[in-house]
Amino acid sequence: MQPIKNTLQRYFGFSTFRNHQEAIVKHIIAGNDAMVLMPTGGGKSICYQLPALLLDGMTIVVSPLIALMKDQVDALKMNGIAADYLNSSQSSSRQAEVMAEISEGRLKLLYVAPEKLFGGENGGFLSSLEQYKIALVAIDEAHCVSQWGHDFRPEYLQLSRLKKVFPAVPTIALTATADSLTQKDIADKLALNSPKWFVSSFNRENINYTIAPKMHSREKLLAFLDDYKEESGIIYTLSRNATESLAEFLQEHDFKALPYHAGLEREVKERHQEDFIKDKVKIIVATIAFGMGIDKSNVRFVVHMDLPKNIESYYQETGRAGRDGLPSKALLFYSRGDVMKMERFVEVDNNAAFSNVMLKKLKQMSVFCETNTCRRQYLLQYFDEQAPDTCGNCDVCLGTFEEKDITRQAQMLFSAIVRLKERFGASYLIDFLRGSKSSKIKAEQRQVKTFGVGKDYSKDVWSFYVRELMNAGYIRSQEGTYPTLSLEPKAWEALKAQQPIVIKERVAETETNIHQTEYEYDLFMDLKALRYRMASEENVPPYIIASDAALVEIATYLPITNQALKQMAGFGEMKVEKYGKAFCNTVNGYLKQNQIESRIHLKKSKTSKKRSGTVSTISDTFKETLSLYKSGLSIPEIAAKRSLSPNTIENHLARCIGAGSLKLNDFVDNKKQNAIEAAIKEVGMEKLSPIKELLDDNISYFEIRAVLENKRALA
Repeated sequence: MQPIKNTLQRYFGFSTFRNHQEAIVKHIIAGNDAMVLMPTGGGKSICYQLPALLLDGMTIVVSPLIALMKDQVDALKMNGIAADYLNSSQSSSRQAEVMAEISEGRLKLLYVAPEKLFGGENGGFLSSLEQYKIALVAIDEAHCVSQWGHDFRPEYLQLSRLKKVFPAVPTIALTATADSLTQKDIADKLALNSPKWFVSSFNRENINYTIAPKMHSREKLLAFLDDYKEESGIIYTLSRNATESLAEFLQEHDFKALPYHAGLEREVKERHQEDFIKDKVKIIVATIAFGMGIDKSNVRFVVHMDLPKNIESYYQETGRAGRDGLPSKALLFYSRGDVMKMERFVEVDNNAAFSNVMLKKLKQMSVFCETNTCRRQYLLQYFDEQAPDTCGNCDVCLGTFEEKDITRQAQMLFSAIVRLKERFGASYLIDFLRGSKSSKIKAEQRQVKTFGVGKDYSKDVWSFYVRELMNAGYIRSQEGTYPTLSLEPKAWEALKAQQPIVIKERVAETETNIHQTEYEYDLFMDLKALRYRMASEENVPPYIIASDAALVEIATYLPITNQALKQMAGFGEMKVEKYGKAFCNTVNGYLKQNQIESRIHLKKSKTSKKRSGTVSTISDTFKETLSLYKSGLSIPEIAAKRSLSPNTIENHLARCIGAGSLKLNDFVDNKKQNAIEAAIKEVGMEKLSPIKELLDDNISYFEIRAVLENKRALA
């Protein structure tokens, strides 16, 4: 293992692995095939870049993303690694230069688009590679091979040919997003040799997920952006016109924003993308044509002005925020009207099976937006991952709820459902209640007593009421292509007994601070300015020189020597040699100006530093549970007092253990801790279920969570 870790430190500036990286690297070096499912920002690239340095020969990296190829090659070269790429964006002379590098054996990694790999005569470029020593094949964005994936690429279907040409060469396929249906399809299409699956947690704890009503969305967007004036972000819209219109709107309000969509001239698109990557503009307003292949690590927010077509797309797009691990925001403006609009986009003529799958995925996306349970829990469960009831970092978990009596509105809806003989869906019923003049409302139905009685409420408000009454078990939606609403027995009982119908409505959300980590903020801004100047001189994106997370670490521990700088994440030998003096001089000047000393001695005490930082970031809901527990209340008593489930209270306490405000030994004895640690060592710490399966029944999920939270805090 030591040569592996030494290479990791030397070239990438990291002393430890994340997620399943270590196991994957060992598996690949041993000559085996692997399927890697790891979230955006989780460190997928290391899984093939590190083996590429350790194996004899050249690694082929297949990627559909031309922009990402250049970024990754630039970053590799910055770290002293021989890498290059071949794609249609290069001139013939430049491609000839790359071919010379290949033939002379000077490259460790070659990035290539599938079109380049399979194009041409006599077997194309792929057949010409047979004469060279190929050490590893990496297939990035592997979900593109699946028709069920969110970004299917027909050219990816040829990738099974790779195994025929290089049967003995280990192959690794990687993706950030795939549900169980897509995972199976990927494995079938790539024809790998008994690949081992490595599935990391989908939990991006640093991202705050928030859904807001779409009404007056532009005004709400301006208010949101006021907190992010110095930060980079992506705003997604559904149409080309909307990107240009919104970009102009933001420019008029003094935000540096540019549009990006497939209809722009190639040169314009490339210039806009480059300006965003290099921090010349802060905001890019784009269709989903933008973002795939953007390795920019310091995106602090992603906003969706319109509804994504499925959870995979949403997760992939929001995952472009906070790749460096710092607090980031995902905001989506939602309207039921978007669901109906998207239904037309996802249906495919003469392919009922495909349409049904896509419509189901769209419905799951709308349920995510409409739920009053933890957003993160819904996302993780969608990807077959267990999750706590509350995460403390989404609008639901941070929200304040009030009870609202909607007896009168419920009676209107129940009456409409009954009078229309339970033959219509939510959209039609809402139009009926609002007295719509649409021709789809039949003439005889306009004479029904309840027609138009709900005209004082908007479509979104009615959609909210319908959703909440469904969640509460008063009405149900029948399955089928055109689902209809019908009354449950609970609704009849409420009507008969004249019972009040009360729902919980969110009235406020606790604001989250994107700068939660304790560090010297003014120094951080000085370091960003220094990084920008360096990047401009070298014509590379600033984050390739150092991520925001690395600058935060420097602004926390204040290194003033190259040796100290090597302890900062991402600073390998090449970067320290090239940039160390400038960074250290900036830190030294700041220390003298403010008469403070370096805190590099604290870097070794990771445990205390990690815990002190974590305590300040746990949410108010965890602190309330902690206070009640310390007052002497039991878990069931706290649950009753707070109107929460005991499981939720246990999750709160586990997080408090990780924050260092409670002791693990007070909840889990040493014998159980040892058993849980042994299980974690065998199956990893990403998911609870595999750990639980290896343990005795007397060890609870709470005890496992407590050990996991403690272990993460000490990592």
